[in-house]
Amino acid sequence: PMEMSSKRAVGRFREVVPIAAEKRRDPRFDKMSGQFNQELFEKSYDFLDDYKQNEQAMLRDRIKKEKDPDTRAELESALIRMVSTSREYSAKEAKRKQLLARERKKVEAELVEQGKTPFYLKRSEKRKLDLVDRYNKLGKKNMDKILEKRRKRNATKDHRRVPFSRRSE
Repeated sequence: PMEMSSKRAVGRFREVVPIAAEKRRDPRFDKMSGQFNQELFEKSYDFLDDYKQNEQAMLRDRIKKEKDPDTRAELESALIRMVSTSREYSAKEAKRKQLLARERKKVEAELVEQGKTPFYLKRSEKRKLDLVDRYNKLGKKNMDKILEKRRKRNATKDHRRVPFSRRSE
């Protein structure tokens, strides 16, 4: 037997025969799990969005029919929680941006196949294209309203920065 130090307490269970540790795999980073396909993932789990919307509609109906104020308040808080966690608008915006990016990549890939040298957009150019797409989506009338509100907001901010003595002029 090996001689043990008297300074350290002896453990109750000694490892007599070394056991090979079980290798765990993380499917996100493992090659054996295959490549991640965003489009396939979205198609496969698209039903969840419909399911959440149906659940919210059912909750709204229950709130309308409910007489007891305590349970009604609970249902309303549950609905608010569901709506705030879903963040549908931002998810839809993100999906739309992803679709635009995919379309740009496909067009670029086709041009590369024809023999053109690859061209990658800068981040600022991508932002500009997103803004143009948003403008086209909202329409001229709505966009003008939004820009007018922004102008007013900026004007009030600028007005606050002017010294008080010069404001009345």
